[in-house]
Amino acid sequence: MKLGKHAPKRLMSIPAFGDFLDKATTWPAVPPQGWENAVDPSDWGLLGNDIWGDCTCAGAAHLAQAQSANAGNPLHGTTDQALALYTAVTGFNPNAGPSGNNPTDNGAACTDVLNYWQKTGIEMTDANGKTVLNKIVGYASLDVTSVAQMRYAAYTFGGAYLGINLPQQCEENTENWNFASGLPIAGGHCIVQVGEGAAGGKIVSWGMVIPISNQFALGYEDEAYITVTESWLNQQGKSPTGFDLDGLVAAMKAI
Repeated sequence: MKLGKHAPKRLMSIPAFGDFLDKATTWPAVPPQGWENAVDPSDWGLLGNDIWGDCTCAGAAHLAQAQSANAGNPLHGTTDQALALYTAVTGFNPNAGPSGNNPTDNGAACTDVLNYWQKTGIEMTDANGKTVLNKIVGYASLDVTSVAQMRYAAYTFGGAYLGINLPQQCEENTENWNFASGLPIAGGHCIVQVGEGAAGGKIVSWGMVIPISNQFALGYEDEAYITVTESWLNQQGKSPTGFDLDGLVAAMKAI
């Protein structure tokens, strides 16, 4: 399996999710939610991330897949589509050399993929096999030190787009990422959170749904974002109580 996430780009222009909780002082408690259950486990796909360092692009497709499945209009990404996104964002050329010896396979920054997703859109495939363009209204950063905010965000927006410093043990054990902090790091990796619960959550990486503990998340996540699509807003309806959704969307569109 491959990694490929660059170090976070801390951009002042990115709205912070925490700035839009306007009617409460703490994040509202939410029930455990399994957005991953709307997708057949065999349908996630590796999307090239077993060979190439396109985890940021595979992650975008996986998050859109979970959101669209739960919004009633299921989409899925293909390997060709994920690699085309990787090429568009980074200049990757699969013909420049084999895996492990390709000078253009250098990974990507999460925010570069998110910006492309917002401004241009990413190609995906609908339930009828037709290629469609999936665009996000925008994205906002999350506080990776706040379990309550991360849970609320993933519950409210159908998942989260995460960057982690991946421990080497995660490459060897994909059954449950409940490792303590302080382990040797293999490199930067992009995953998506598609479910959460009191003790942790469920993420998608390398085409697998993997449980993670809150301890793991607090120890290894170094960036996190929610994305918003029109289809998700239309399906979910009004803004959650106490959350300034209109203000957040306006801030996203201003990027």
